[in-house]
Amino acid sequence: MLNYQGLFFLLLLIMACALIIGHSYRYNRKVTPVSLMIVALLAVLSVTSYAFLGHEPQNTVRRPEPPQAVPEEMLMSASELNQKRIKEIQDKLREDTQNGELWYALGNAYMYSSEFENAGTAFLYALRLAPEPQSNIYSAMATASYYQEKQHFTPQSQAWLEQALALDKNNISALMLLASDYFLNARYQKAIDTWQQVLDTERTDLDRVEIINAINRAKSFF
Repeated sequence: MLNYQGLFFLLLLIMACALIIGHSYRYNRKVTPVSLMIVALLAVLSVTSYAFLGHEPQNTVRRPEPPQAVPEEMLMSASELNQKRIKEIQDKLREDTQNGELWYALGNAYMYSSEFENAGTAFLYALRLAPEPQSNIYSAMATASYYQEKQHFTPQSQAWLEQALALDKNNISALMLLASDYFLNARYQKAIDTWQQVLDTERTDLDRVEIINAINRAKSFF
């Protein structure tokens, strides 16, 4: 079966033969032996060229490579990955229920999926198992309760927030929660001062651009 190269050579041969025969007939009123020899020579050359160029040796044919397996994590959404992480932490906790760090990690995973009640329960276990009071756990408990109550502080969550700041006055999570609440309640100067306190900590893991934008939004209400 001819491929594109073979078809190309065949068309060239036909055109060349037609030109040679036409030229011979025009000037000699017949097809001369010389013309026939040239046509034959072109045919031989065309067939030889096609034999070398028109077919690829069988051992050079490239076979398609089998598709590479895609890691399962790359096919999962962020929410699915978080649910997988929750299950993995839960499995570990079944083996070691007294691991406070695992309870804290589980609480953060629940926060990511907006399961605030479950997060609060996990943080409470982390607090009970902590060897000493920890600012991050108190601020996490306050945050979970705050969002569970539709962005309102209860006396308990307010107490947890104050405890977090008493242990660490520059606790980022506690300050960001407090600034957000100030802003929502139109206490813009308080929000600005609290965000500025966050910036003054010079923490390298802060999204400083976002905090500065928040400060500017608050200033726009004056």
